[in-house]
Amino acid sequence: MKQQICKKLIANLSLAILASISTFNVTAVERVDPLKVFLSEFNSMQANFNQTLLNENGEQLEKTSGTLYLQQPGKFHWQYKAPYVQEIISNGEILWIYDEDLEQLTIREIDRNTIEKTPAAIILGDSRLEIHFEQVDLGNIDGYDWIELTPRDLEAQYKNIRIGFDRRRLGMMIIADNLGQTTRIDFTEVNKNTILSPELFEFNIPEGVDVIDERQASITEPE
Repeated sequence: MKQQICKKLIANLSLAILASISTFNVTAVERVDPLKVFLSEFNSMQANFNQTLLNENGEQLEKTSGTLYLQQPGKFHWQYKAPYVQEIISNGEILWIYDEDLEQLTIREIDRNTIEKTPAAIILGDSRLEIHFEQVDLGNIDGYDWIELTPRDLEAQYKNIRIGFDRRRLGMMIIADNLGQTTRIDFTEVNKNTILSPELFEFNIPEGVDVIDERQASITEPE
């Protein structure tokens, strides 16, 4: 059950990578928007991460780790290495979710409207974050410059998303959902604007894998 919860969250986080930047109103001492600074000269990124899922009592449900690759425009590759192997890849048009343990692959088309409303819609700066989220500057806490994003949609699955930046480096992301669960992602060994292979953002289907192609399902679904 815990693994199913985490996998659902992973898929949402992966779709979230495709949204945009916004500006915010500053009060008292004017500060630079750390998100805008991060995106100002952003073309690609490679980083390791540790992701922790906590329940409403702060108890750990699951901890995963892996490597993240981002590439403009709209490409990403989440590679989970422990405690199970899973890859979530997009070339900007198609999304592949591959579960190695289950030998199962799900294929979806990228829906821009859906992506723009997902919780981590912040990193690539592709679209219109200010339409879907309110952004607040939380200041510097424990060495990170924090912002908070709150969904404008009252039916959103997420209460808020907090993102911490260490100057121009993405440091941490904390996502609180409406079920009381919290996901914390710590990024390490962040390399910005590194050269990435185009093959990272395509997926070759291994033999013997069970393929669930949701693109075909949407085409054949009766009106």
